[in-house]
Amino acid sequence: MINPRQLFFIIALTRISALLVLLPVVTAGNALQDAWISVIVATVVAILFVWLGAYLAMKHPGKSLGQFSRDLLGKTGGAITTGLLAISFYVLCLIRTRLVSLVIISHFMPKTPGWALAIPVLLTAFYGAMMGPDTVGRASEFLFTVMALIIVVSMVMFYVWSAERVAGLKPVLSRGLRPVFGAAVPAAFLGLMSGLKVLALGRFTTEKEKMPKAMTMALLISGLALLATTINVLTALGPAQAQSHVTPLLALASSVFIEGVLERLDLVLMASWVLGVTFDVTALLLSSSILFGDSLGADRRKVTVVLF
Repeated sequence: MINPRQLFFIIALTRISALLVLLPVVTAGNALQDAWISVIVATVVAILFVWLGAYLAMKHPGKSLGQFSRDLLGKTGGAITTGLLAISFYVLCLIRTRLVSLVIISHFMPKTPGWALAIPVLLTAFYGAMMGPDTVGRASEFLFTVMALIIVVSMVMFYVWSAERVAGLKPVLSRGLRPVFGAAVPAAFLGLMSGLKVLALGRFTTEKEKMPKAMTMALLISGLALLATTINVLTALGPAQAQSHVTPLLALASSVFIEGVLERLDLVLMASWVLGVTFDVTALLLSSSILFGDSLGADRRKVTVVLF
C-alpha cells in the first residue's frame, strides 16, 4: 500500500519527467512567446483530470478501475474500456523508452545502438513493476527529492550564468488564443494520463480522503516547475530559437559554463531526466499491468511478465 504523500510524489515526478526536458509547450504548436500561458492552461486542465480521478477513487474505495468500469458500462464494456486504457499505458511506456534512447544518441552517444540504452530502462521498470506500488511509492520519495534539488540549482544557474537575456515575453497574446491552446494540448493530455494513473493506483492508497488535495498539489508543483523552466528558456534563447530545438532545456544548459566548478550542466540534467523517465516507464508499466489484470481477471505480476 502507498499513502497520499507517496502518490503525490509519483504523479509529480512522472509529470515533471515527461515535460521538463522536451518542453512540448514550447516545441509543439506555435505559441512562441506565449508558451508560458500554455503552461497555465495545461496545468488547469490537468488539475481537473487528476482531481476527478482522485475523487472517483475516493468515492469507490477498494474497487479497481476495472470493477468501476464494469459498474458503469457493464461487464463487456468495462472490460474493453479498461483493456484499451491498459494498451494506451503500455504504448506510452514503449514510447518513453524509445525517446530516452533517441535523446541520448542524438546529444551524447551517436554510435551507441538504441537497444543498448533501452534494455537497462526496461529491466529497471520490470523490476519496479514486479515489486508493486509500495516499492514504487518509496522510490518516488527519494527520486523526487533528487530531481527537485537538481531543477532548483539548475534554474539558479541558468539565470545567473547563462548568456545574456535575448528576448522578453511580450507582446502577450499578439497572435491570439489558438496557438496557446494548441501548444497546451500535449501537456493537458499527459494530465489526463495522470488522472488515469491515480485511478489505477487508487485502490492501493491509504487515507483516500486526502487524495484530491494531494493530487491537486502534485499538479501545482509540477506546473510551477514547468512554468519557471519555460520562462527561463524563452527569455534566454528567444521564442523562435527555443522552438527550433528538440530539447530546449538541454540547449540552454549547454550554454552554462562555470570554470573550475561545472562544465557540462546539460549532462547533469540529462542524468536526472533519465532517472525520472525510467521511473515514469516503471509507473506506466505498473499501471498497465494493473489495468490488464483488472480487464482479464489476472494477477498483475503475471501480466507484467507477459508485457515484458
